[in-house]
Amino acid sequence: MKLSLASIILLAVLAVIGVYVYQNYASGLYYMAGRYDWMMNPYGVDPDAPEPTAGDTSFHRSMFIADLHADTLKWERDLLNRSMFGHVDVPRLAQGNVALQVFTIVTKSPLNLPWNSCVSARSPDTNTLLFFMQGRPVAGLRERAMYQIERFKDAVARSREPGSEIELRLILDASDLMQLVADRMQGDQVIGGILGVEGGHWIGGPGASTEDVRADMQELFDAGVRQFAPTHRFDNTLSGSNEGCSRYGLTRHGEVAVQTAQELGMVVDLAHISQQGLRDSIALLDQPFNISHTGIRHACDPPCVPDRNLDDDDIREIVRNDGIIGVGYWPQAVGPSVWRIADVMQHIMDLAEEEGVDQPQHHVALGSDYDGSVTPMIEVSHLDVLTAITRRRDQPFHPEVTRDIFGRNACRLFATVLPGGDPDFARDLCGQLQHAPAAPVPED
Repeated sequence: MKLSLASIILLAVLAVIGVYVYQNYASGLYYMAGRYDWMMNPYGVDPDAPEPTAGDTSFHRSMFIADLHADTLKWERDLLNRSMFGHVDVPRLAQGNVALQVFTIVTKSPLNLPWNSCVSARSPDTNTLLFFMQGRPVAGLRERAMYQIERFKDAVARSREPGSEIELRLILDASDLMQLVADRMQGDQVIGGILGVEGGHWIGGPGASTEDVRADMQELFDAGVRQFAPTHRFDNTLSGSNEGCSRYGLTRHGEVAVQTAQELGMVVDLAHISQQGLRDSIALLDQPFNISHTGIRHACDPPCVPDRNLDDDDIREIVRNDGIIGVGYWPQAVGPSVWRIADVMQHIMDLAEEEGVDQPQHHVALGSDYDGSVTPMIEVSHLDVLTAITRRRDQPFHPEVTRDIFGRNACRLFATVLPGGDPDFARDLCGQLQHAPAAPVPED
């Protein structure tokens, strides 16, 4: 059919209008996603937080600092640029002297509906809406994970371009970690990033074989993932969750996933897992593991969430079996006071000492949960506030205890578990961090 000139002009006008509407609709959705990020990831302010002295800050700058959990890849911010909202980006990590950051991948976040006493996988998924507004893959949880992995790798590549002040480096094995430590000790501006998965919800289940599970775990490893948590806030095909509706232990596919992660050289992260799942996993593991971000139930005043946090029996089980607990900074984990962060750390060490552990502090680390839709009481760029707390509490931490908690323990964990690592390598590599270069300590 031959179109008239008028028809051609009309179609052209409609096409221009369509493009305009689409572009404005898409940009409107993107703006809404940014506003949602701003709303969900604020900082809390505790007026009782100490002001770091010059001595606090100098000691803080002398440490190798590692954090076991941040959900920054969930949000559509450029990791390399300082953002006006949210919690983490490379410039702010550098300002806070963070040397090693685990970037975790979230693919599904069901709403905890007010009439439910548990988080159901069938509840509306906020990530579906968020990813749609951001223009990200919506169909397929695996696809959502792979998108975040590629986004991180893109930031890594761009950080190496001429003009970049700080390098972001993907840590894949023990030799990468060794190079990071060496470069940091000679003063290079480089931050190591480890990719983690928070909930392998698409792995296993009806119709999947054990070989399918192994193949999915191998795919994550090949893509660069080096920390794996079977669950998030709801029960899935691998295990029950500590906030789920059934809270069962590891399934057969969960056992395969945990065993495969360990065999490949991934750190197994048991954050969010049910109590039975915790014990089932520990029974399978013969390598160190972590609880990447959590609080505890002991002496935790509202707004603490008991189900989400570890009880004393959990903590004892973890420290007896060479686990590391990443302590979070948000009120639902530790309570309303910023000083409680160090109190939680001390309680874990006290229980470890009761269990006869030689070095109780070796079971405590930092697990901020930055950008995890929480309100942390410490900004990453002012992480020296936490250092000040460890030095100013009624029973101050020994400086070597603080160095362990702030980074050496995480260093030992990854240096042991990552491909090419082992306990002797970890001891030699991370032990030298007590000699990390520091500026002269000025008078307080």
